[in-house]
Amino acid sequence: MNGDQHRPLGHQYALAMLNGGEESVRKLATTAGTQLTLDAFLRVQDEEPVPAFLHSALCAMSLPTKRPKDDTQPIVREDGKYALAINPRPVLQNVDGKSVMRSLGVPYGAYPRVALIYLLSQAVMKQSRDVYLGRNFTEWMRRLGYQTVSYGPRGTANLMREQVDRLLACEWQIRWDGTDTEDNAFAVRDVKISNEYAGSLDKNGSFAREIRMSEAFYSHLIDHAVPLNEIAIRELKGTPTALDLYTYLAYRLPRIGSDKGQVISWDQLAKHLGNEADSKRFRQTVRETMQIVSAVYPNANVDLSGRKVILHPSPAPLERKLVGPHLRLVGGEAPKTAPRSSVKPAHAAKSAPAKDDAPTLPFPAGSLSYGTREAVFRQIALTKGHPWSVDDMAAAFRKGCPDFSRPRTDSEWLRIWEKFVVAYAERRANRSDD
Repeated sequence: MNGDQHRPLGHQYALAMLNGGEESVRKLATTAGTQLTLDAFLRVQDEEPVPAFLHSALCAMSLPTKRPKDDTQPIVREDGKYALAINPRPVLQNVDGKSVMRSLGVPYGAYPRVALIYLLSQAVMKQSRDVYLGRNFTEWMRRLGYQTVSYGPRGTANLMREQVDRLLACEWQIRWDGTDTEDNAFAVRDVKISNEYAGSLDKNGSFAREIRMSEAFYSHLIDHAVPLNEIAIRELKGTPTALDLYTYLAYRLPRIGSDKGQVISWDQLAKHLGNEADSKRFRQTVRETMQIVSAVYPNANVDLSGRKVILHPSPAPLERKLVGPHLRLVGGEAPKTAPRSSVKPAHAAKSAPAKDDAPTLPFPAGSLSYGTREAVFRQIALTKGHPWSVDDMAAAFRKGCPDFSRPRTDSEWLRIWEKFVVAYAERRANRSDD
């Protein structure tokens, strides 16, 4: 594997898996890897991907990795057009038999990240604001991947409960500075993830088994959910920086349209990850963290070896194919075409010229909420069919499209699909006005 040693371990494992199977991967790990990265890689490859989701703003900008000096102050993050503010509002609590208003502080560390991904994933997949947690806190922790749940002052259950209470007591603001009229809708002001949340324990002291997500946050989430792999989240759940790097790459890499990639500075990456360590220490931390991240996301094509960070177009984490023509390895031959972005604009999909040798395919089956190919169809539905359900539109399209069973090229499907979505939204709107 000449020249491969500078690539992230996940890349190296993927190439070894292709060339010699699991035995080749294990042999490589004895010299180039660790047991931790090997186990994570094999578990992610052995299990079918399980869809998980996180809001795009929370992929681009992270929670604090450790407790701030004054955790009662709001956290503000900025990333280009995005701005995120997390404000720890006071909540009513019983202290020594008296009701007092007290700020719980901002959430920090790995626990709120894992909890947040679970809560948002359940809302997206069930298309419901009501999220069921479990019969008790131990069951919920196990749902999150914590097989050993301990109680006591520093037990995992109490640490998680504290962070969840902090997370859901905060008010959130998300701003998007856009120039188009539609961009201005990308703004959520002064909302809680759950307006009705008063703590992980009900008034009688029992575990609160369900939360209801606030309508404003839920509506925004449905339109801006980034697909992740729950199996990967379980492997990274103990390290906040690894979770941040994974979710950032899952959000950013599939959206890079140029096969030349995108270059950002280390300071820019530190801003994304909310890291305040000195530059040299930060680079070392990220390079080390990338080894475990690449083990669970081997298709993530990132060059961290130089003075700049180079992000290459890569498929989303749910893509099962390890390495192929859709992925340009570091130092490898460039692909003939860039991977399709999961947020490719509808007008771009419409105007793309069809190639004579383009394959004919059926219309995507199942939900359009995840999948690399499905993402382009979903984006058209979100853009042209708002506020109607994407999957309801897809179901109606499958029933009503003439000669639906005939395979077509994607450019043909996208053209027909866009016309249908526009007409569907108009019909529903007219029906609502009657």
